[in-house]
Amino acid sequence: MKKKLSTFERHLMLDEILFYSICSDQDRQKILDQQPMTFQDFRRLSLLTDYLELEYLHRFIWDLHGYKFMDEMDQLYSQCTEGNEDLPEMLMETGHWLDDFWKQAPNITVSFLLRQIFSDGLKSRPKNNITLYPGPDKNKGKSSS
Repeated sequence: MKKKLSTFERHLMLDEILFYSICSDQDRQKILDQQPMTFQDFRRLSLLTDYLELEYLHRFIWDLHGYKFMDEMDQLYSQCTEGNEDLPEMLMETGHWLDDFWKQAPNITVSFLLRQIFSDGLKSRPKNNITLYPGPDKNKGKSSS
């Protein structure tokens, strides 16, 4: 007798069906750890799955790959909190990721729908749906005395 799927497994499978049907084969292979994932890939796939509200796939990507990029995430977090001059460039980069994704959609209908979703922006999403991860520990290495 087959084991019944947990709620998480079921939701993850539904997210995977949706995302894998519209993403590139390379992105699917990177998510499944069948091809190497760079920090840029990790950021891009995290953005896309968060933007599309694929919470379970987003969490899966973080669980499977997040530990590989802890140093890069700390550095990026510092850049963002310190108002680094590269921020406008980084924002443009995320716009390019969204454009590239809707342009590579499997058909013009999906492409149109993705473009509509992306043009609406993250600002319209309820705040409690955005995944927040803790930043680096500012007191790391400091004594508590």
